Amino acid sequence: MANNKLYIGGGLTGPSTIALPSDDFFSLDLTIPFSTPSPLDVPYEVHTKVPIKSNSHTLVFAMDNEGGSIYFFGGFRVSGGNSIYRYSIKLDGWTEVTPVNGVIMPSESTTRVIGVKDSSNSNIYIFDNSTMYIYDALKKSLHISLDSAPYKIYYYATVMLNTGVIAYIGGSKAQNGNMYNIPMNEILTYDTYLSKWDIKNATVAHGAIPVPRQGHSASIAPDGRIFVYGGYDGNDNAIELNGSYPIFAVLELVSNEFVWSIPELIGLAGQNKTNGRMSTIDLIDISNRDIYKFVTDFTPQGYVPPVPSSSSPPSSPSLNNIIIATVIGSVVGLVVVGCTFFLIRRYRHYKYRDVIPTS
Repeated sequence: MANNKLYIGGGLTGPSTIALPSDDFFSLDLTIPFSTPSPLDVPYEVHTKVPIKSNSHTLVFAMDNEGGSIYFFGGFRVSGGNSIYRYSIKLDGWTEVTPVNGVIMPSESTTRVIGVKDSSNSNIYIFDNSTMYIYDALKKSLHISLDSAPYKIYYYATVMLNTGVIAYIGGSKAQNGNMYNIPMNEILTYDTYLSKWDIKNATVAHGAIPVPRQGHSASIAPDGRIFVYGGYDGNDNAIELNGSYPIFAVLELVSNEFVWSIPELIGLAGQNKTNGRMSTIDLIDISNRDIYKFVTDFTPQGYVPPVPSSSSPPSSPSLNNIIIATVIGSVVGLVVVGCTFFLIRRYRHYKYRDVIPTS
């Protein structure tokens, strides 16, 4: 998210059986109202293509000496290329990034990666292959945390808490050459202040602990609620189209303890929200902590119609109270917009062939 636009790049396009990596790059303008039943009227803008065709990478906006740029890390690429790329919003162009301190990271990741920023908005954290990479966009330097994670994780979701702790939710872990589901009550954390890993146990306030999953998304609101959406069963024999139960869950940090809840989600009943869909957007109103609902109209907070009208326009939930979950083609990854905006990404089980350890 940058300048009230959600930038989306790369991913997979086409039917799942013959999907191909893409280098498309475009943005969704969040200053303009739109309606999800009218996809052709959604305010997208096409930009200069990303330098390489890739999927499962991450795009992160960070403050730098240019006032803010979008950085590209990791992914499964058609060709290796540089490990880091920078997109200049001012110039609408991409350049290769070489850290000034000589530290490098692999150009391709071992799983899909998700980058998060700390409160400075200039430090980007990328976790891959049990290693935490930290890129300082202001100093143009890359560092590697000395503390290794307790295990490697794949196809996870992640958020940065306001405490400076990164929470890794779900996915699978590799141990002794095998892949295992990570229970959703097992939260892997990384303290960015102490550079220390830990494993936290999550309880449940009401309902049940969500089932293990991969390919899901997570987004955090200013009040600390973490919204987990979609995904599919993480078992090795999972059928991706079946999805995971429940499709929507909320995780909160209460008195330094993670607590799950399964709230009611109204609307679009029976439709899998993350698989088998093309060029669609889901809007979820989160203003009621007990009952969440899908809506079809998006109106930016404080929006004033360009043409005066004698009648007041119908009210819509503000940006602060809406999650926008979108599936555009088969774009892969997660972007957090403002307080409650996230992009649903799609991942494929066949990628396991690239990540199962051989040692």
